[in-house]
Amino acid sequence: MRPSSFSLVVILIISFLLSWPSSLNAAVNCNAIAKSFKPCMDWVTTGHKKAAVPPKACCNEMHKLNNMGIDYDAEIAICECVKSEMQDPSIDKKVADKLTWRCGVLLSFPTVPKVNCSEINATNTRGMNQDTN
Repeated sequence: MRPSSFSLVVILIISFLLSWPSSLNAAVNCNAIAKSFKPCMDWVTTGHKKAAVPPKACCNEMHKLNNMGIDYDAEIAICECVKSEMQDPSIDKKVADKLTWRCGVLLSFPTVPKVNCSEINATNTRGMNQDTN
């Protein structure tokens, strides 16, 4: 008996879906995030004095970070990576807090040095970075 084309397609789709989340979670690499986050770090330390908005490269990376968070564990890992980068004492914390807003991205965590990544969730972190001025 020959398997139908439909059965083969279903098997391939299920295989893809089962392997997809684990491969994306493995993609949360703090070294890679730190390297790509450099334009943002430059802006929150001194660049904001020269330009009111973050550079396009920074905002592009913020959008990529936002898309990497496919589940809660990935969000926690991304948050920890960003938090680690935000420990630089030369960061302007008020500017860092507005970073996602200035880029038009709503991450599930604020981009500040003292964020508690284990407590992030959509109900208590979304909107924290909105400009109140």
